[in-house]
Amino acid sequence: RGLVQVMPSKERYFGEELKNSAPKGVGAFMMSQSQHLSMELYESRIASMQRFVAMTVMFHQMGMRVESFFPSISFGMLGYRMDRTHSIMRIATTASPVSGADVRDRMLELHLRFKIQKAVNGVTRAYLLWKKRQGRDDSLHDSPTSLRESYKSH
Repeated sequence: RGLVQVMPSKERYFGEELKNSAPKGVGAFMMSQSQHLSMELYESRIASMQRFVAMTVMFHQMGMRVESFFPSISFGMLGYRMDRTHSIMRIATTASPVSGADVRDRMLELHLRFKIQKAVNGVTRAYLLWKKRQGRDDSLHDSPTSLRESYKSH
């Protein structure tokens, strides 16, 4: 059997026993914090396996329906055996190595950088136009780098 014996839970929901045995004054947030590790273990071990089994059963059932569909409409002329095909359909059941929150944060950062660069370009254009109106036509050939250098020298 193994070294550790774990009795099955008779709780109606996860944490029912903790809620009933908690001292008065302990809030729901504190109780949920104490269950964080067990919930992560549940998600990474049990829930992901349940999703995998459910998807496997669903796709097997879908394949069986397709297998029985074609012979029924073609009087047995068309069809295939699902166990003999080499379709090699793969379904990604593992989590992405990058979380959605990280992708969202990166997209927001890139959007902010774009807006800042657009503002810098607008200020540069306005400055060059202003210099042109002041009578210095050679300023149109100034690059942003030379503009920064001339700004530092003043």
